[in-house]
Amino acid sequence: MFDGWWVMKMQKLLQVEPIFYNILSLIVIVITIALALFLCGFCTRSESIPPSLREEIESMTGSRSLPRRGYPDYHRFRTGRPKKKPITGVSKSITVVKRPPGFIEKKVEARRGGEFLGNRMRFKVKVLNQTKFTITDITVFLISYPSEALHIDNADHTARFPKIEPDGFRSPTFDFLPTQDCVKGDIVAGVSYIDHMGNPHTLNTKPFIIRSVCDLLMPEKITAQEFEVKLKELECGELVVKVSEWSPEEMFEKSLRILEDANFYEVSSEKTVSDNTVYASITGFAKGKYTGKQIGVKISISGPTEKAGASCTIQVSGEDQAMILPAIDDLRERLNAWLCPNCSSSLNLDIVEKLKDGKVVICSYCNVSIGR
Repeated sequence: MFDGWWVMKMQKLLQVEPIFYNILSLIVIVITIALALFLCGFCTRSESIPPSLREEIESMTGSRSLPRRGYPDYHRFRTGRPKKKPITGVSKSITVVKRPPGFIEKKVEARRGGEFLGNRMRFKVKVLNQTKFTITDITVFLISYPSEALHIDNADHTARFPKIEPDGFRSPTFDFLPTQDCVKGDIVAGVSYIDHMGNPHTLNTKPFIIRSVCDLLMPEKITAQEFEVKLKELECGELVVKVSEWSPEEMFEKSLRILEDANFYEVSSEKTVSDNTVYASITGFAKGKYTGKQIGVKISISGPTEKAGASCTIQVSGEDQAMILPAIDDLRERLNAWLCPNCSSSLNLDIVEKLKDGKVVICSYCNVSIGR
């Protein structure tokens, strides 16, 4: 009965108030349009999500529908992935450090040297740690040497050190005893060590070349006549050396000291001057310490008097042909070397450069002043 009354009332109201009917219709239309726009916008947002993000949503939710507002990570899917904040101090630490121009990284170096002392050959290796860290478990060992002419005198072919500090070094020595009058060959040593990071390293020294005969000779006294007869019996080799730093007079004095230092007996020496040209000759004789085989040398010098520039001819004769060429090379190196006028020791490169510049230097062996 109540429902029938309400219907009759509404019909009467609509008949009496058409304006109310129009307002009610307008409200229904507005609500319908708003609902349609809402549903359209929801679908559009769902379709505009990137494929990678959609896959992540599907893997987390297990469905192809977007999470509802009540979903805990709803804000993340609407605003994208959260930005990662940089860790304080880390961004600067991973920046590439640019080295200044001309920067040279210091390393561990292996150097070598050697000389004949008396009846033995002494070979030295210097391990220099130029890094800022301590290296450990250092081992110095011989890789190669002319074993047919040299016999190692050390009980062990290796030398070991527990550590080398930064800017420190170790210098082990190896002594060899010659078994022949002529020694030819190279000595090569190796160095192994562990760096501060626990990584192993191995270095090789440059080959130390041995071409020695003169250090293994003994002076043999003989007359000039006997010397000339011996030269005819022995095999011979010859080499011409040009020098530009010294005058013929200087080369004559230098050659006399070289023959004495090379263990040759001075058989004869003479110097003459003709037409402002110097002509000089020096002869020497010796024999091997081990085989006793004889060897003779003749050095002829010529050049303008008192002027720099001379020609030196080295002639070597010997019973053993294997001794001739090494002896020539040995004498050639000695003639080209800069020697101290007092002790006849070879001068190092730094002193030689200063002498060429006209400076006065001090011999590191006898402490005498040298100047040209």
